[in-house]
Amino acid sequence: MLKLSLMKRHAVLLAILIGAFSLVLTNSAFNLLLPYFVQYYQISTTAGGWIIALYMLAMTLTMPVASLIVDRLGRKQTYMLGISIYGLFSVAGALFYHSIEVLLLVRFMHGVAAGLMIPLSLVLLFDVYGPEVRGRITGAWGLLLMLAPAAGPTLGGFIIQYGRLEMLFWLNVPLAVFSLIGCGRVIQTYIPARRKKWHPSSVIMLICAVGALSLGVQLYASPVVAVWVPWMLIALGVVLLIRFVQTENGRKEPLIRYQLLRRNAVFPLTVLISTIQDCVMFGVIFALPLLFQDVFHLSPALSGALFIPLSICTSLFMWIGGSLLDRGRSIHFIAWGTLLVSISILSFAVLPLGASIWIIGMLMACRGIGVGLSGMSISAIGLQALADEDMHEGSVLSTTIERLASSFAVMGLTLYYDMRWQWLAGAGTSMEMAKWGALKEICIGLGCAILLTLPLVLLITRKKVGIIVRDGKQAPV
Repeated sequence: MLKLSLMKRHAVLLAILIGAFSLVLTNSAFNLLLPYFVQYYQISTTAGGWIIALYMLAMTLTMPVASLIVDRLGRKQTYMLGISIYGLFSVAGALFYHSIEVLLLVRFMHGVAAGLMIPLSLVLLFDVYGPEVRGRITGAWGLLLMLAPAAGPTLGGFIIQYGRLEMLFWLNVPLAVFSLIGCGRVIQTYIPARRKKWHPSSVIMLICAVGALSLGVQLYASPVVAVWVPWMLIALGVVLLIRFVQTENGRKEPLIRYQLLRRNAVFPLTVLISTIQDCVMFGVIFALPLLFQDVFHLSPALSGALFIPLSICTSLFMWIGGSLLDRGRSIHFIAWGTLLVSISILSFAVLPLGASIWIIGMLMACRGIGVGLSGMSISAIGLQALADEDMHEGSVLSTTIERLASSFAVMGLTLYYDMRWQWLAGAGTSMEMAKWGALKEICIGLGCAILLTLPLVLLITRKKVGIIVRDGKQAPV
């Protein structure tokens, strides 16, 4: 009987991870193909940055609504809704990939699917597995998901070099169908709470806030727009966002429960650290393909292959970090992982143009080790600091903040990169060296940003590992 129960738990793990794996696979492939899209659709790097940013913006806009959908449909049905959206728009992308407008729509809807699926995937697993093994389950969750960033860039590079773009979309369809069927059969159906009320004004306010901020950042570098217009949009976005938070905090059941940030000291610290880590991660995803292809002149296939050591090491050390977390002895390994991530990113800023592929691969592997030890362990500690009934709300809250910040970080970096290398080229520097100089500065900035989280990580490592909430109070496992 015990063996049967264990097999059912693992079946839930597999069904959830197949859907999430496929989603991350496509997104990681698209991130690598930014230089290809710029050439294929004859657009600027800033405009191409929207192919990445739209995914994150849609995910950010969907996550607050996800808690409302979960309240109406339940966790299982909401997750399956995300898989269905992802599969249907993958078909649309395969059929109409030649249109940049359709590509942007597909990326947006994939972001909607991610907004429903990503916050729930780990929470659904925590529903099945107890606190004593959640570190290892988080490690297994990250282990399989990190295989997608390894396969995604490599697969995307080979498809662009030797095949056709629509193949990347068609590959997602069977995985989405398999995950949908598996989730329908093995995941337990939860009775919807039906506590939240639909407030259209709040949803509209949030969409307008994020839209105004996004458009303001995008128009900042436009020569045909007056200087005051983007600043006015940014200011409007900030005001609307503040007003949204104030309005929601006054409701009994808000779309996003910001009050969770005040419940204990651990959760808000992990949210802050994870937000900075997410901004850096997406910043590196933006910068490295440009570095490999525009500066080092590597092929898309070889550029994708360089992500393999990153993902393998991330997967392996994510499992190791989860196992160490379950032992409940020390979490100093998170600080060492954070330091290693910073050093590896900063190292890209001092690489010579003729750097060996093996050196680049080693730096990618070192970054993978650091991310594996630090990233998911921080998230697991934060979620376990909340009561079980608050976990999906906490996951939505933290992921919303992380993705919103990451969206603007990517848009800001694309804007900075275009303006900076053009300014350097106008000052007499060759185009290649101008791009190299701009990317060096981005790597230095991202590496230093990770380094700034180290004091916060050290503050958390002083606390006992495996903190959970029992009877409204924090207690070690």
